[in-house]
Amino acid sequence: MTEVLARRDRALTPEETEKLLRDRLGDGITGSTVEFATFTLHVAPGSWHAAAALCRDEQLLAYDMFDNLLGVDAREDGFDVVAVLYSTSTGNRICLRTRCDGGRDNPVCDSITDIYRGADWMERETWDMFGIEFVGHPGLEPRILTVENFEGWPLRKDFHLTSRVAKPWPGVAEPAELDEDGQVIERVPQIGDAPGPYDLDKAMAAQAKAINAPEVDELEEGADEPESSGSADDGGDEPEPELDQETFDKLIAEGKSERIARSKAKAAFIKKKRAARAAVAADADAAEGAPPDADFEEFEAVDHAVDAEIETTASPDREGDLAKNAAAKAEERRKAQAEARARK
Repeated sequence: MTEVLARRDRALTPEETEKLLRDRLGDGITGSTVEFATFTLHVAPGSWHAAAALCRDEQLLAYDMFDNLLGVDAREDGFDVVAVLYSTSTGNRICLRTRCDGGRDNPVCDSITDIYRGADWMERETWDMFGIEFVGHPGLEPRILTVENFEGWPLRKDFHLTSRVAKPWPGVAEPAELDEDGQVIERVPQIGDAPGPYDLDKAMAAQAKAINAPEVDELEEGADEPESSGSADDGGDEPEPELDQETFDKLIAEGKSERIARSKAKAAFIKKKRAARAAVAADADAAEGAPPDADFEEFEAVDHAVDAEIETTASPDREGDLAKNAAAKAEERRKAQAEARARK
């Protein structure tokens, strides 16, 4: 533990590291980049194993900790392998990157499991996902991220996820993509396409958001209602299902999937609930005496006539008259509203 970061003040810079490795490996170092605070050294395929060994054994570098290893699909250029190493004494981190021999048909790279034992499992994962053969690895099989009889390499850019019917994904196969009527959506995949989001995904997300988002009126009603004293556990009434059972049963009888039927039944439930709330609001407006449009002019004329009559009968006692006038005006308005409702 005393060696951890003990030589951090003497850690080499990326430029010094590249110069040291070029002096030892010559043309085996093809370039370097520093991006996002990460130093990447590009290594020729034939010098891959030697570069990893030098990074571990050279005292000025001392990359004694294996961090990660992964594959990269470079499309028509083939495949790359990237190994991330760390020095516990200097705190430096380096990425070694090489282009595999063999192109896309038969990518091959030397294994570094004899240098870093931690590379064993990650080289197996890279082979399982990209099909890169690691020469010298103690045993790449059996596959560990897919099933043993799986065909293809899932992380290659030319591997179509929509072809799972021919090459099933490990575990339960995903259901076919359906539209809102339950019909299978046929799509022509293109190389490099990522699956979704499709219009159906967006529509279903919007529908779910509309159904699950509580409305302001519902929140206000819930604030005024007392909490229920019963529950499912203590024998209380069961909560009302948040879907229209009639619509649900009808769609199931028509052969729709349960997911489609439940979604449409929820939408129907919300529509009926809003319609009932609108009807209650309309009845409340009628009870308050809101005049129909056809009687509005007559109602307004009566209101103005009452105002005029009150003005002509006002007495010198201004404050008292104001109170009496207000009461008389309110009484006349109530009578006019009652007559308007009776005519309606």
